[in-house]
Amino acid sequence: MAGSLQVKKWAILLVFVLLHGPIAYNFYLLSRDTIRGDSSADRILVKPRYGIMRVPEIGLAKECQAVNRISADFAQVYFPARIASAKAYTAETPDPWHRPSRYAPFIHLFCQYSLGKLPYGYASFMNILIQVLLLYASFIFAFRILQIERFLLPALLLVNLCLFLTPAGLSWFERGQFSVYVALAHLWLCLGMIRRNPYCLFLAALFAYVKWTAFPFIFVAVAVWVLTSKNWVELKGRIGMAAVIPLTVAALFLFNLREGLAFLAGLVEQEKTFHPDGLSLVFLLPRYWVKALPLILIVPGWLYLWKSRKDFVSLMPYLAAVGILSLLYPTLAYDYSTSCLLGFIPLLIHWAERENPGRHARQLKDSGHLVPMRRIFGVRWLDTAFPGGGAASPTCQLIPAPQRKENSGCRPVPPAGKSGVQPPALQ
Repeated sequence: MAGSLQVKKWAILLVFVLLHGPIAYNFYLLSRDTIRGDSSADRILVKPRYGIMRVPEIGLAKECQAVNRISADFAQVYFPARIASAKAYTAETPDPWHRPSRYAPFIHLFCQYSLGKLPYGYASFMNILIQVLLLYASFIFAFRILQIERFLLPALLLVNLCLFLTPAGLSWFERGQFSVYVALAHLWLCLGMIRRNPYCLFLAALFAYVKWTAFPFIFVAVAVWVLTSKNWVELKGRIGMAAVIPLTVAALFLFNLREGLAFLAGLVEQEKTFHPDGLSLVFLLPRYWVKALPLILIVPGWLYLWKSRKDFVSLMPYLAAVGILSLLYPTLAYDYSTSCLLGFIPLLIHWAERENPGRHARQLKDSGHLVPMRRIFGVRWLDTAFPGGGAASPTCQLIPAPQRKENSGCRPVPPAGKSGVQPPALQ
């Protein structure tokens, strides 16, 4: 038994090392093209979802050494930050494509005194690198505080596969997007509510302020958490703790009220009048239904906890589903936003451990909750990202038991208590 476990550990380590070869290759080429603009990204192993978009030689591009560089979406923040008086929220913005910014004034101010001091290529690369390092550090903290450290290595492998070996993840890198901050907001918010830690909620508010698309999920999660309080004392405590989020956002917003109102006006106009694009639910449903979605999603979460009398951790699969729907909430929703889902990886593993400690992450894979993430990123590597196999594979879970062939590798899972090992007692 010990020998088999040791073999599995070495197999996981070998897979981790081997898969990081192509990951490192793609990361190197994209980083080089981001800094130099030498078309290195044309040689990456997997093409980005939307192709390569480069900064044209207009406006400030030549002065900032941005010509032919990638990270086109980062330009919405970088170029207005280079000119303090720039009208970032109008068509007069110095962005090469004259796109009004959809980032709050404080983000432009922060960039002005930090990344805006660097040439465009280096600033764009630092934008990506900071997000990745923050995600790694947050995972290490989350896995430790949730006591699931043994799954950290496979989880980091899964993150790197999704970011650097899938079309959606590579589009996040190629466009210089900020989607990982949304993943960080999701993770720290749930950690704050699980551990009842206001500092985690403060960090969640900071990360969410970078990209407004984090707030629909935050609204739903916090509302369900507050409404499922067991008594008045707990209700008051949760409301007081949750108040950290709006107070933090208000403080950052009031830092530059005039520009903040212009930012809000542009955002409201976009969500009310723009033609939908990408993955937006507005293609399928009336616009006012989609914009009311956060209010609607509160109901099933509240009903589940009210009827089951379980704790907030049992709601993680539901919150992951809310996170997926939140990707489709904006009027302009694109595939690279799927990076926002990465924050749910430690939370779902923790949920699986709580639901059935005897099977560890196998419960997570058997439930199929990772299958939507695999489909979204367009990869089949999730089956190798966690220890185990056979019937625990998400691929096998898509095949009904009567249709499984004997040589398919999908072995039936014996029900609890039938395998000779008694299920653990409920805590």
